[in-house]
Amino acid sequence: MNEEKGRITRRMFLKYTMLSGVLLTLGNIPLLHKKWMLATAAPAFAMPVGKKYPRKSFIAEENAKPGHADWKVTRPAAGEIQGYASATSVVAGEKLGLYISTKTSGRRYKLEVFRLGYYQGKGARLVFSKTGLIGQAQGWWSKQSGRNGLPEPDPKTKLLNLNWKQAFELTIQEDWVTGYYIVRLTEEEGFQQYIPFLVRDETYEHDLMVQSSVTTWHAYSAWGGYGYYGHYDDQTGAYIEYDDDPKNTAVVISYNRPYEQYYGSGDLYLEYPTVYWLESKGYDIGYVTNMDTHLGRVKWIPKGFVSIGHDEYYSRQMRQYVERLRDMGVNLAFFGANDLYWQIRLDEPSQEKAEPRIQTCYKYRAIEEDPVPQRKLMSTEWRNIDEPESQVLGQMYEGIVEQPQDWVIDDPEHWLFEGLDVKQGDLVKGLVGWEYDTVTDDIFTPANLEVIAASPLINSQGEKAVAHTTIYRYWTNSLVFDAGTIYWCFGLANPWEDERGTVSEITQGVTANLLNRFVRANPKEST
Repeated sequence: MNEEKGRITRRMFLKYTMLSGVLLTLGNIPLLHKKWMLATAAPAFAMPVGKKYPRKSFIAEENAKPGHADWKVTRPAAGEIQGYASATSVVAGEKLGLYISTKTSGRRYKLEVFRLGYYQGKGARLVFSKTGLIGQAQGWWSKQSGRNGLPEPDPKTKLLNLNWKQAFELTIQEDWVTGYYIVRLTEEEGFQQYIPFLVRDETYEHDLMVQSSVTTWHAYSAWGGYGYYGHYDDQTGAYIEYDDDPKNTAVVISYNRPYEQYYGSGDLYLEYPTVYWLESKGYDIGYVTNMDTHLGRVKWIPKGFVSIGHDEYYSRQMRQYVERLRDMGVNLAFFGANDLYWQIRLDEPSQEKAEPRIQTCYKYRAIEEDPVPQRKLMSTEWRNIDEPESQVLGQMYEGIVEQPQDWVIDDPEHWLFEGLDVKQGDLVKGLVGWEYDTVTDDIFTPANLEVIAASPLINSQGEKAVAHTTIYRYWTNSLVFDAGTIYWCFGLANPWEDERGTVSEITQGVTANLLNRFVRANPKEST
């Protein structure tokens, strides 16, 4: 970071003040500052101390099993068959409820469950199949036809909370390895739809904890007509953006509804490429959803926490979980952008250990409309309550690009480029998109923040800007990496043959150097 010459900025004044006199430092934080950090981080430190867990890696052995290339949707349903699951993640031995509706009762359908991974490049393995199931009509929705046989959303919050009858109970087998799973529904005319879920591991400790951001998947879904970003007009079927009609967007959404995006798979398309690449390399991984971090379900301590895809919506409990890991010396990697941006609230589940099913975020309307009495729990941008995302990430979300932009190397001598033949100005085509982060030189920016890539661009507002990729070391010795682009996943792999982004040996090399250093680390144990 270059300070402006010739004058003392506020940040310089604070920096020199902290470094003056007899203040000793630990890492990058003076001891006086360290005490302040400990005081403000009390909720994270107060979490229960985890017990020792045995170690066992499953990923390499699992991916050596025969894969199945036929797992993709080939004839997308538009209301013919749809469904959702009773939970975002489960453990072996549990039962997962599947709530499925066909357009008319009596339609036969097939249910297949695949575990997603590398599997010799085939991308998935079939673990369960059931044919001859009989569908029940419980209502349906499509962009073209709107709501059919469904209740009307709440007129104020636009909440649509379905109460479908359970169609199938899936038993999670003991040999189903932690990972991403997807149910493919195929009805008798060949129409298909997905239902995604994860299997987590609470028994064994792993090198990496990889998080799926299901709260963001739901935030972007407008299934049933309304979402956080806009709504579908009941008469024309046209999608109307938030900016054009902010009062007709949802502020409360339910997990008791299918995902709208990508054939019912949510934003899996932004996470699966990273999973495919990670599993091709055989990393020791335990997968979680951010619902697991919200509930504090997983107690084992990884060497590295890895957020993939688009990780935008955080409850306070989720943020405390991640901060607790960092406070214990666990390394953090955010392979996206616009992460940790909105604070959400989740309802209290009706049953013990059950997942919350209702998510609230008033967003830009929060200051005027959010009824929560505590300002620190207001469902607005974290930066609006003086807890900007840069306190964790090191930098902040800035904007959107209309088309993918090139990622430009700024510091080729950095250890993240070790073993790569690169020089300053070298680029990866199309890696920056659709949202990007940038470094802001303010009091919340870590003084030891390192910029490894600085990518000039023109954003959607027609303004010149720079997207950054950064890393810094926290005072607990934790490394914190922020890719600063949502399309980082497409630089690692492209199993869905998405037109966005470019698979690059540079992106793969930087990621491998980072994670290999994570794996060699020894995070502190909780005390």
